[in-house]
Amino acid sequence: MAKKRALARLHTQGADDDIADLLMLLNSYDTYYTTSSCSGRIILLSIPAIGAKREAEFVGKWHFAVDKSAILDAIAGWSACNCGGELWLMAQSPILHVSCADIECAKLLLSLAITAGFKYSGIKSISNRRVMVEIMSTERMDIPIGKEGVVFCTDQYLEFIVAKANSMLARGKTKLSRLHSLLVSLCQ
Repeated sequence: MAKKRALARLHTQGADDDIADLLMLLNSYDTYYTTSSCSGRIILLSIPAIGAKREAEFVGKWHFAVDKSAILDAIAGWSACNCGGELWLMAQSPILHVSCADIECAKLLLSLAITAGFKYSGIKSISNRRVMVEIMSTERMDIPIGKEGVVFCTDQYLEFIVAKANSMLARGKTKLSRLHSLLVSLCQ
């Protein structure tokens, strides 16, 4: 029943293009189903104060490589709205939450995820109904770049951190591809 609900939600809400094939593969197994996922992203986030996650607002969000001009356009919108708070540029690795039928299935999936390069993966929770595995990688960058409508970084530094964010995003997507290949090899 829980798998049916998760798959129905995935069908209606969709998935990032770069992770859709992996989700279809995982969900094709009787022993696994995904409950949430992201193929990795670069974001600009306006935060009123550290720890105020519920009040944070996306200024820009990209699941693909982004150029400096798109970042500058989003920053200009943030500066113009006098949003206040702090502006952070973040690069986040792919993340998947996978419900596993039992601990043995979870251990197998964790082994494959770690082999694919997802070193921050682990068991998130264990209950009578399922074992929840979180698949994550080490690629992450959180950089404050402005406050109260004022941007602190130079054009040259912004270009540098956008290039780093794009590089991290590409590394995460390569790991998704490796995980997909490892899962396919299980069936052969």
